[in-house]
Amino acid sequence: MDKLWHLIKGEIFRLLRYKIIFFSVLVSAIWVLIIALSDTDAAVSLVPFLVLMDAGLMSIILMGSSYFLEKQEGTMQSLLVSPVSLVNVLLAKIISALFMALLSFVIVIGATYIFHDFSASVFLLLLYTLLVVLSHTAIGYVITLYSKDFMQMLVRYMVIVIIFIIPMLLVGLDIIPKSWDFIVLISPTYSGQVLFLSAINQTIETWKIILAAFYLFLLAATLFPLVVFKKFQQVALEG
Repeated sequence: MDKLWHLIKGEIFRLLRYKIIFFSVLVSAIWVLIIALSDTDAAVSLVPFLVLMDAGLMSIILMGSSYFLEKQEGTMQSLLVSPVSLVNVLLAKIISALFMALLSFVIVIGATYIFHDFSASVFLLLLYTLLVVLSHTAIGYVITLYSKDFMQMLVRYMVIVIIFIIPMLLVGLDIIPKSWDFIVLISPTYSGQVLFLSAINQTIETWKIILAAFYLFLLAATLFPLVVFKKFQQVALEG
C-alpha cells in the first residue's frame, strides 16, 4: 500500500509538472464561465454534456499526453528497476486519472450549485463519472499503447471521438427515434450521457440506466486486465 501511495503521489506530481492538471482545470474554468453566463435551464441541460466531456473525452487526450511525455523522459525504465509491480504502476495511473476527473467534477458541479438552482443526485453523478472515466481511460490506453507516437494517437483519438459523438447527434436530431436509442448505447459516450441525464432527474427508462452502467463497467473490467495490462507490460519491457 505504501508503494502504491508513493506511485500515486509521483503520478500527480508528474501531471503537475507536465501542466496536465493546469490545462484540465483551465478547461473546467471555461465550463464554469459558460455555466455562469447561462440561464438555469440551459445550465442544467449543459451539465451532463460538460461533465461527460471532461470525464470521458478529455481524460483520454490528457492521459495520452502524459504517457508520451513520460515515455520521452524514459521514466518507465527507471520504474522497472525499482521494487514495484507493473500492476501498481498502472493502478497509480488509473487513480491519477480519477483524481483529475474528480477535480473537474467538483469545479463544474460546484459552479452549477453556486450560480443556479441545481437539483440533482450528486452521489449518482459522482458514481457515473467514475464509470465514464474508467471506461474511457481503458479505451484511451488501448489507443495510446497501440500508437507509435503522439500524432498517431491524436489521429486515432479524433476518429474515436467522431465515432462516439455521431450516435449522440443522431438521437438528438431524432434521426434515430428515442424508442430505438438503445442501439447506440454501444457508444460509451452515449451510455455516459444516458446515465448523467438520469442523474439530473430526466426521465430515462430504468433498464436503459442499468444497461448503460453495466456496459461501461464491463468495458473497464474487460479492457484493463485483458488488453491494457498485457500491452502495457509489453511496452514497458520493450522500453
